[in-house]
Amino acid sequence: MAELPPTTSSGTYDPNDMKFKLLIDSVKDYAIFFMNSNGIIQSWNTGAELIKGYKSSEIIGKHFSQFYTAPDLEKKHPEYELKTALEFGRYEEEGWRIRKDGSTFWANIVLTPLFDLNGHHLGFSKVTRDLTERKRAEERLRESERRARLMFEGVKDYAMIMLDINGCVTSWNEGARRIKGYEASEIIGKYYSIFFTEQDIQMGKCEYELKEAMETGRYEEESWLLRKDGTRFWASVLITAIREKHGKIVGFSKVTRDITDRKRAEDLLKMSYTNLEKRVEERTLALRKANEQLRIAVQTRDEFLSIASHELRTPMTPLKLQIQSLISHIHKKTLGSLTEDRLKRMADTTERSLTRLTSLVDNLLDVSRINSGKLTLNYEDCSLNELLHEILERFKSEISISDSTVRFLETQRVVGVFDQLRIDQVFVNLLTNSLKYGNKKPVEITLTQQENFAVISFKDKGKGIDAESLPLIFEKFERANAQADISGLGLGLYITRQIIDAHHGTITVASDVGVGSVFTVKLPLIPKGQA
Repeated sequence: MAELPPTTSSGTYDPNDMKFKLLIDSVKDYAIFFMNSNGIIQSWNTGAELIKGYKSSEIIGKHFSQFYTAPDLEKKHPEYELKTALEFGRYEEEGWRIRKDGSTFWANIVLTPLFDLNGHHLGFSKVTRDLTERKRAEERLRESERRARLMFEGVKDYAMIMLDINGCVTSWNEGARRIKGYEASEIIGKYYSIFFTEQDIQMGKCEYELKEAMETGRYEEESWLLRKDGTRFWASVLITAIREKHGKIVGFSKVTRDITDRKRAEDLLKMSYTNLEKRVEERTLALRKANEQLRIAVQTRDEFLSIASHELRTPMTPLKLQIQSLISHIHKKTLGSLTEDRLKRMADTTERSLTRLTSLVDNLLDVSRINSGKLTLNYEDCSLNELLHEILERFKSEISISDSTVRFLETQRVVGVFDQLRIDQVFVNLLTNSLKYGNKKPVEITLTQQENFAVISFKDKGKGIDAESLPLIFEKFERANAQADISGLGLGLYITRQIIDAHHGTITVASDVGVGSVFTVKLPLIPKGQA
């Protein structure tokens, strides 16, 4: 505060200077008055009247302690002011003062001792200014800052920190301590890259973030950050550049939130969607596959019905003709006209037709038993040598009709435990196929024993099986060579493999187009469960 200007070089003033009196009285923003050496008020200006509420007639002659609060009076603060001013040449302070109406105001006071031309102490000048509004504004600002600080320090769900212009931590709140694990004393002053992964540091991510915040005012992202213990958390980060009133950047605020749980939930949801899409795709493919299998099954059924109708009709036609012929002769009573050869041929034709029909029906029944799991085996001791000789004896006629020959090579006697009727069925099927597709060339059957297995092979020199058809020949309704002049339902090899599987054996085929085929059966001499 400005003190009263002296009128002499010695620091004294002339109390009779009328101009000076008029100057002081005209001041309205300051209370300016004079007191004697004991603090009794001697003059009173307009500013004093406006600020303190007293007229000059009410206050002149009174002690200036009248403006002080009870606590100040109790500790004799007015006397202290006079003593200090006299000792040091001035006294200045800010404090609460009382108006006439008892209200208080925040005052800035300057107390100055006054001397006459001879240096005798005459009293004091006192200049008082009402700073209540400024005081209240400062208090509001301090309260706001206090609340902001408490809020900043007390937030627990967000890490709220301040960085200087170089990116070093300057403040640390409770949320930062809880989320990142550092105490304020451990982190303040350190570069904020301490929260980043090594990979991010090497990529210059810290510098990039601050550069973006400087250029655009803010930087925001979600990424992995590190805690003090080295564990990672998924963070939502907002960095804001802090500018002074002239626009110069003086630092940054950084707000971080741990959203690891949300990240995991989102990842789990994405995974669920991915798995759902995968399952939908798999089920769609499965449905398409099922539809395709159904289509193939329907097509196979239709083809089978067509083949079965044709195959069943083939033996039935000559059978029907022979029966019709016999019935006709019976009705005409001309049976005696039939020669013995004619009757024998008719009987042979009828027998072959019935045998063929029986075989076809047996195959269909076998497929039904296999599909329903009712194919059972009746094990007994069996000599495979004797069984094959018996089959060849039965098949002399078929071998003759096929214009082929069969050679049976046996190096030793092989005896095992089998279902003889089913193994008979296997050998008959394989022999029949060799004769069918053998191109009227010799068929060779070999029988050997390898350790505890019987090995039987049927080798023909026919047209062979192409590589594309080879994997399919043991399936239902598949034929090695679908030739129009060769009959069959395509069930023989399927049934054969099922019987061999039931004996815990194996069947394989090797074939070259134009060279021929070799079917090899390997049977354990004592099947599992029969030892």
